[in-house]
Amino acid sequence: MRHYLFYILVLLISLPVKAFETKNLQVSLLTVMPRSNEVYTIYGHTALRIYDPEQQIDAVFNWGTFDFNAPYFLYRFIKGETDYFLSVTDYEHFLYAYSHGDATVVEQILNITPEGKEKLFQILSLNLRPENVMYRYNFLFDNCTTRIRDIIENCTGQSLTYPEQTKETTFRKLIHSCTKPYPWMTFGIDLLIGSGADSVIHFRQELFLPLHLKKALDRSFLPHSTPVVISEKQVLTNASKDTSKLNFGDSPLVIGCIIFLVYLIISWAGWTKKRRLNVVFAPLFFAAGAAGCLIGFVTLFSDHPCTSPNWNLLWLHPFHWIAFSECFFKKTYPFLFGYHTINLGLLFIVLIAWHWLPQVLNTANIPYILCLGLASGYKLLLFGRYHTKFGCNNR
Repeated sequence: MRHYLFYILVLLISLPVKAFETKNLQVSLLTVMPRSNEVYTIYGHTALRIYDPEQQIDAVFNWGTFDFNAPYFLYRFIKGETDYFLSVTDYEHFLYAYSHGDATVVEQILNITPEGKEKLFQILSLNLRPENVMYRYNFLFDNCTTRIRDIIENCTGQSLTYPEQTKETTFRKLIHSCTKPYPWMTFGIDLLIGSGADSVIHFRQELFLPLHLKKALDRSFLPHSTPVVISEKQVLTNASKDTSKLNFGDSPLVIGCIIFLVYLIISWAGWTKKRRLNVVFAPLFFAAGAAGCLIGFVTLFSDHPCTSPNWNLLWLHPFHWIAFSECFFKKTYPFLFGYHTINLGLLFIVLIAWHWLPQVLNTANIPYILCLGLASGYKLLLFGRYHTKFGCNNR
């Protein structure tokens, strides 16, 4: 409850801004460096520190607070309806919490005029009102980092000059820069975000990532070539060493190639023994259909940005459950022949048009696409061999 009491204190002292002394107030950007504790920590974190020892103020404003125990949290997060809120705690408590999370924290003292500091307190006072504390979180456009970016811009006015963009980039490339040590996470994210993530973005849009905002402020200036950052220091150091290495099973591409090789061998053996292999192909079609349902839901119903259109739906879609249901049929019906023909055609189009699609697809998709193509091709060959004379042996 400590930070809630402090929340009330800050609210009370921030309302009479004109009566509040801001001359000696120090405003700092706190950047928590990326770490591998949890999924959400790999991107890092940003907070704002307000410090004035004479007035006994040392507060950290954090727009990245959420309640994981809130009802239907996971469903709302997938749907893009997650609400985050602004919390305020004292600086020592902030460092104590992150010291237990093996975090490295860097502080940048910002060059803000007394007028800008007064404006800062007006903004914080407005944000601390009960009706404004909660906000609809958006990973790319409205998160803990973009909120502080906007505040810094408001406090410095139009005098803030960002460095020039040196190379073109996209949201997907920036996300990959954070998830590169975690190939399976990269693989999953690439399945869920659509072609919108591959559009070229301008420099200011890159600042949704904490580390990018930190580096941008290091190279940003006010009038007369005055640096925005007065000084920078590391206030918390992660003492533990990251000795984690990628193992054999950490690559979705390697695992996919192994799975495809296994399916290829089983299919060859099954063809020579005239088996239908329904039990073998059923898990593949079930998993593909389940993944297609998730991608389709995010594409059609999620409020997350850059999820629609998603060209992964050409090869991962809910209709794979039609092929899964074939395991429970005693005969091979003509409509299943039509399904496998269309499915094989779609998979072929994806592979042929790989470099021309308006969406960057993960290379690790290829062996899984080949698995689905092998399964549909096998079913078509069986249909040609047996037509509908033989029932399903479920072997």
